[in-house]
Amino acid sequence: MSIPIPSQMVTAAISAIIFRANLPLSVALVWISNPFTMPPIFYFNYLVGTWILGQTAEESLGFDMSWDWILNTLGELWLPLYLGSVVVGLVLGLISYIAIQLFWRWHVIKSWRNRVKQKQQL
Repeated sequence: MSIPIPSQMVTAAISAIIFRANLPLSVALVWISNPFTMPPIFYFNYLVGTWILGQTAEESLGFDMSWDWILNTLGELWLPLYLGSVVVGLVLGLISYIAIQLFWRWHVIKSWRNRVKQKQQL
């Protein structure tokens, strides 16, 4: 679950530089969580959390864009939302890690084969 903060791209870029991560990828991935995509992401995470907890999803909460609504319903929503966000994050992180490892291995093997071909042609 990401916290909506201004200048996410700048924060991602600085973090990528500090932690020696992939800068273009870090900045590009910020666009996954933006004000338009966060509500469906949060709702999906909430549904996953309610499923794990064996609860029923409250579909009739009557969303209202106000602090009163947030404060009154946060007590019911925070645990399934938090749990769902952690689980979804861990699962997607694991899938991404495996995919990147497989892609990197494929890239190294391909590069090695090209290098061997070039040496054989000389």
